[in-house]
Amino acid sequence: MEQFNLSLLPTAIDVTLYKYNYIDNKIWTQIHNSIDYIERDEAVLISASQLKHLLDTNYISTIDRIKTIGSDVLYKEVNSVYFLYQMCIEMENLQYIRFNLNKDKSYDRLVEVEGDKMLQFSFKVMTATLRLFDLYNEDELVRVNKLLCEIGVLSPGSPYNRIFASELTEKINAFLAMHNEDDNTTGIILDIVDVLENKLESENSLILLITDY
Repeated sequence: MEQFNLSLLPTAIDVTLYKYNYIDNKIWTQIHNSIDYIERDEAVLISASQLKHLLDTNYISTIDRIKTIGSDVLYKEVNSVYFLYQMCIEMENLQYIRFNLNKDKSYDRLVEVEGDKMLQFSFKVMTATLRLFDLYNEDELVRVNKLLCEIGVLSPGSPYNRIFASELTEKINAFLAMHNEDDNTTGIILDIVDVLENKLESENSLILLITDY
């Protein structure tokens, strides 16, 4: 398995802002006033480039401070600008962000870390792209393609498929349950489950699975 950067997976995320947080409500208002957004069920959809421009334009002092001091020092006093900026920088394949506004006055995002209270930022990965040739070398990819076709995740000769994360892990786990998952021939596809585990699987993100032959 190749060294893999999980931050490259998300292509669209869902972000929750808090109405009774000053910065969150300000960002929500600025999106409505200065961005050509798409509205769906009280949520707004914008591109990652639009968000990056909004942050660069309105929060340059905060961003410059992040760049100068670094996240290791700032993590105890971060706000939504910090989290959103980091997402724009680190999630290189991120294309869209859907924003929701939580209007519950009792909603509390403060968590305790090492005895200090800090802001917890909520987001969900809606869609992600998993390029198998970034995860496996050429020899491994040949074996993985064969197994995924056998499982029914890929069609022979097809370079891609869209599938929900929970369905993908279920198919792989069901296949391995009938085989010896420690065997190098079949166990290799466990790497896919490892990538999807926790966040993507629990949120049932829609995965664009891409391979090469």
